[in-house]
Amino acid sequence: MSNKVKKVAEQTSENQKLKWEIYILPVRITVWTWKICALYNEQPQGLFYRAYRYTFNFFLMAVYLFTLVLNMFVMQTFEQLVLYIMYIVFTEVVMVLKALITCYKFDQICRLYKLTLCENFKPQDDLEAELHRKGIGVIKYYYYLYFVTACSAVSSAMLYLLHKEYRTPYFPWMFGIEYGPEARVNYGIIFAYQIIGMYFHMLVNVSGDAQLCYLLGMISIQLDLLAKRFRQLRSSQEFERAFVGLVDHYEKLLQMLREVEKLYSPAFFAQFSASGLVICATAVKASSMFNLSELTAIQNLLYMIAMMLQMYLPCHFGNEVTRKSNVLKTAVYSSQWYNMRLKDRKIILMLLQRLNKPFTLKAYHFFNYNLQAYTTTLNMAYSVYALLQRTTMKRK
Repeated sequence: MSNKVKKVAEQTSENQKLKWEIYILPVRITVWTWKICALYNEQPQGLFYRAYRYTFNFFLMAVYLFTLVLNMFVMQTFEQLVLYIMYIVFTEVVMVLKALITCYKFDQICRLYKLTLCENFKPQDDLEAELHRKGIGVIKYYYYLYFVTACSAVSSAMLYLLHKEYRTPYFPWMFGIEYGPEARVNYGIIFAYQIIGMYFHMLVNVSGDAQLCYLLGMISIQLDLLAKRFRQLRSSQEFERAFVGLVDHYEKLLQMLREVEKLYSPAFFAQFSASGLVICATAVKASSMFNLSELTAIQNLLYMIAMMLQMYLPCHFGNEVTRKSNVLKTAVYSSQWYNMRLKDRKIILMLLQRLNKPFTLKAYHFFNYNLQAYTTTLNMAYSVYALLQRTTMKRK
């Protein structure tokens, strides 16, 4: 019996490996990130991986975050404390929420991923294949841009090694351990731990954002294909043959969108709430130290760009879903409905009324996933930044 169970487990593992291989590279990188960051929660799991998950979560999640919290109590001034909370704590809260969603909703996420490659989602002709290819190219472009920017922001923390004061990337205090010219080994260990912790936390954040952007991007592609199919209807015979399937496809996309919205609402509600303050705090920190002798200002600039991209991506893909769902009305009207029978035209009229309400996404019914929300957040961040700068100038 045990041999049969082992064979079934091995076969399941092999099938899972083959299943992920058919996805685009950003998805495969996301799956590798899940495994490396102890978020891959498919059952059954081997003893070695379970031990790795416990070890990883303790040393690179719990201890790291606990140290961040402790450092709040050793800030020298109130301004440092406020910037520290805005600059670090909010970001880590969002990261933890994304990690919890990935871990505890793993089966649901995998089911949504499978749905994006189901038979109904595949292109039916060369024109649809071209639309699909372009949509996948957009997903890849933004993912690679975001991933490279985030990696650059973390790697720029190595510039702290150029300082003669033995500075660390983030928290200067760590359980009272002394480091400096007299304790260079301690400094190297603490510095390496912080860099590794930052990198893995970045991977968790990027993987969480990639999940949402991939799913929204695939919904956007399907809306393109659906619009093309509506435009090609030329007669009552074609309409009656294709209508049920097209409406069913539309309803499946709407259901998928609502599931994605509900799944990611906690994390992206926190992200929308905190992004403006984090971007503002990063800009203040960068501008306060921006001079030729302060090379670590580069880290703050790259971090700010990464945060702006992190905020932009869900807004961009959410905006595309809303825009393309609006295009469906024009696509239906662009069909040759005037050549169809009266009863079919009446059905098309009812369909147009149904399409009057476009697809929209909201984080807990507060923040829309669109470009207007993005620009509003940036305006708020700039207003707070300008206020802080004026206050600083008056004190001087």
